[in-house]
Amino acid sequence: MTTARVDVTRAPATDAARVGAALADAFREDPVIGWLIPLDASRRDERLRTFFTSMSRSYLRRGKHVYVAGDGFGAALWSGPGPSWQLPMTEVARESFPAWRAFGGNLLRALRVQLEVEAGHPKEPKHWYLGYLGVRCDHQGEGIGSLILREVLDQADASGTPAYLESSNERNLSLYERHGFAVTTSYRALGRGPTIWRMWRDPR
Repeated sequence: MTTARVDVTRAPATDAARVGAALADAFREDPVIGWLIPLDASRRDERLRTFFTSMSRSYLRRGKHVYVAGDGFGAALWSGPGPSWQLPMTEVARESFPAWRAFGGNLLRALRVQLEVEAGHPKEPKHWYLGYLGVRCDHQGEGIGSLILREVLDQADASGTPAYLESSNERNLSLYERHGFAVTTSYRALGRGPTIWRMWRDPR
């Protein structure tokens, strides 16, 4: 399949399961996700889908920018410029049961990682924020990640708006760098976990 045949569209409000399944497959070997939901965890695939469907549902419920490629080949969760990138405690409470199903005994660790990520998030200037982007394992290397990125980065460039993300997988840094992102800093999750890279992009 070539990228010319893949359409990237805004996901409808009812599409949380399809978006969540795509992201769960894409993040199955992610170091931070693997630290929170270990590779030997029981029902791991189901737990990954539970988490990413929960996150997708939360983004869609709040009218955020959720994009899906083709028939669920890949997806991205974006927050528009402004303070909306923060995950409200009301959403944490609303999705607490899926979070418990996904993380089990590591739920507190997962919440602490989320708080640590938010604490280092730049407040100004206003910017687009990429919460998650992933392409299913059987469609990686086809340029789909770049297509999904361009959906928002073209808008960001047209309006002169920066963009920001955290990457929890070193293999993805080159993709983001090709699209204008640069690493600003890196740190180990909670001081002892896998490395997370913070990346900023000025508009072109």
